[in-house]
Amino acid sequence: MEQERRRTVGVEDSVVAVTYRCNSRCSMCGIWQFRTTEEEMRPEEYDRLPPTLKDINVSGGEPFLRDDLVDVVRRMARRCPEAKLIISTNGLEPDRIESVIRELRPLHSRLGVGVSIDGVGAIHDEIRGVPGAFERATESLERLKLVGLGNIRVGMTIGQGNLSQVKATYDLSRSLGVEFTCSLAQNSDHYFMTQENEAVAPDVLREELDALIRAELRTFSPKRWFRAYFDRGIYWQATDRGRLLGCGAGRQSFFLDPFGNVYPCNILDVVMGNIRSASFEEVWNSAQADKARQETGKCEAACWMVCTARTAIRRNLPSAVGWIVKSKLDAHLGRQVLRA
Repeated sequence: MEQERRRTVGVEDSVVAVTYRCNSRCSMCGIWQFRTTEEEMRPEEYDRLPPTLKDINVSGGEPFLRDDLVDVVRRMARRCPEAKLIISTNGLEPDRIESVIRELRPLHSRLGVGVSIDGVGAIHDEIRGVPGAFERATESLERLKLVGLGNIRVGMTIGQGNLSQVKATYDLSRSLGVEFTCSLAQNSDHYFMTQENEAVAPDVLREELDALIRAELRTFSPKRWFRAYFDRGIYWQATDRGRLLGCGAGRQSFFLDPFGNVYPCNILDVVMGNIRSASFEEVWNSAQADKARQETGKCEAACWMVCTARTAIRRNLPSAVGWIVKSKLDAHLGRQVLRA
């Protein structure tokens, strides 16, 4: 294991989709329409993850539809003991979510859950395509709090249909006593399985994001200051300025689909290899992986999501800290932070 750790040093971040099955019908994502007879990775196959990981986003589809999710996450925690494990869910199954997290919480001290909420009330239901989705998602959040889980967050996907709901959804998270993250709806052939998401109106987004960024910067939480910096990158993306920081996809981070295929990220449809037929080390150091990295170097998607932005921020701390210091002053003085 130590030899593999040395060969995969620098690989810190991963989105691991454990299933493409989904009980939502989201307008910004086509995963729920995906059908296959291919077998999902078994729990023991997650022993092939690189032990160097610092962050793992357990995603889907809907992860809680896997009956063996406890075993899957337990394997990840053993294999990657230094990693934060965040399970992303649509929150539609409060009973199931509470039961699984009660079982998992004693096994890993760095466990968290992100519940998707894309607006308040009926707007969320419309975007998720499920009547009563908002009520069930907020119930899941309340149950996670009762379990005593420390790392709970609302995760919002921003599109044209809920653009004016960003600040309201942030305020909801604060009223519930949980954290808040957001990102723009993305197009991807191999993951989100859609090319239908359209650009949002930058002026409206700036107004919505500026309000929550100033609120985050006025807190005493460094974690929330860096979230504000991340949110700045969302605005940059929306204004076609490119990525706020360089992309480490295929170098510091990767995406793993439910069938063992390793991609540089969840946007670029280029396979680096499959960890069912080879070790992660062999995949990561293969000629096929090197070819995929050449593609990432030419990528013009300019996407900005936590899975690739997090490691970029870690590696560019002086730039991030400089912006935070200046912008905190603006926030405390009541001045606008985001510039057109």
